[in-house]
Amino acid sequence: MKTRLLLASIAALVLVLAVRWQFPDDRGNRINADLPDPRFDYTLTEFTASFRNEDGQLELILSGPRLEHDAASRVATIQSPTFHIDPDGADWQGRASQGRLLRDADELLLEGSVVLEHTDADGTMQMTSDQLRHSLGQRTIESPGPAQMRGPHSLIDAGRVTVRLDDDTVEFFNHVQGELLPRRTDRQP
Repeated sequence: MKTRLLLASIAALVLVLAVRWQFPDDRGNRINADLPDPRFDYTLTEFTASFRNEDGQLELILSGPRLEHDAASRVATIQSPTFHIDPDGADWQGRASQGRLLRDADELLLEGSVVLEHTDADGTMQMTSDQLRHSLGQRTIESPGPAQMRGPHSLIDAGRVTVRLDDDTVEFFNHVQGELLPRRTDRQP
């Protein structure tokens, strides 16, 4: 009985191998169904977008008349953007001729007649430049090229400017020139 069972098993194995050899299955050459590309290009008109930080707090409000997204580069180009950067009440607002939102880098590049304004108890401070870069992750606004900052009591020209949003400080670099007129509170009438 054991011999018959062994011979039947061997015969079944030989039969399976013969069928497998006769009808090979090359899984690597299978034809996949045509599925649509999950990446897509899109255009938005009269849009407003809100961006939140890792803690869920509002970081950036961006709006404009037209946004065009390119799926291959993952860059959204914005015509005439206006923006409001508001981490922890820092309240920086501005506008530019064009913007590019780099989705993979979490950066907003603003180009062409960029104006950035900040109002505090002393008045409004305005920075103008040809280009600004807002890094959401590093929480900075940077002008990589020449910029001018005007305030109620000052005028500063610099080759590069960095605004640190966490502590609301402004740093000036490269050929800094300016006129500072400190506010005097001890003036006699």
